[in-house]
Amino acid sequence: MKKTILDGTEKEESGKNVTFLPLETPGELKRVRKIADEVWPETYRAIITPEQIRYMMEMMYSVPVMEKELFSGVFFDLCLVDGEDAGYTSFSACPDEPGTAKLHKVYLLERFHGQGIGQKMLAHACARCREKGFSRVILAVNKRNVKAQKAYVRAGFAVRESVCKDIGEGFVMDDYIMGKTL
Repeated sequence: MKKTILDGTEKEESGKNVTFLPLETPGELKRVRKIADEVWPETYRAIITPEQIRYMMEMMYSVPVMEKELFSGVFFDLCLVDGEDAGYTSFSACPDEPGTAKLHKVYLLERFHGQGIGQKMLAHACARCREKGFSRVILAVNKRNVKAQKAYVRAGFAVRESVCKDIGEGFVMDDYIMGKTL
């Protein structure tokens, strides 16, 4: 089945059963890491160096780092497609903007792209943010990740600012901050 989206293009809808599982225990976070091990090289191979990918994977996706985040108020949700682990999202309160959630992670395995599943993930993440009492949501997206930027625009996000953040070891995150009202 095809669905016309905001920019006039048509996308295939998956017709697949897409469900979400809130992750609540440290052991469940290994499922996120497993997906990240596949999706990060796919997503960033043409955008950042392999060395930066490795550095950021350990900085953000080591199980102890994610456990610390989980226990400090970051919410993780796993996306399942027909029961298969396919992607994940995470968000938390934005400490310097009351009423705003920060969407930290939105990743979907490449084989599920182009089926409307990513848009379902974004809608789910925004709904979860609303459930937690947030009225706005922001996210950071690499300036060279045009595919993700287009997906966020389709979901109603707009660029708020441009930032370049030093993350150590000589690496930076050169991002757009995008946001939307819920």
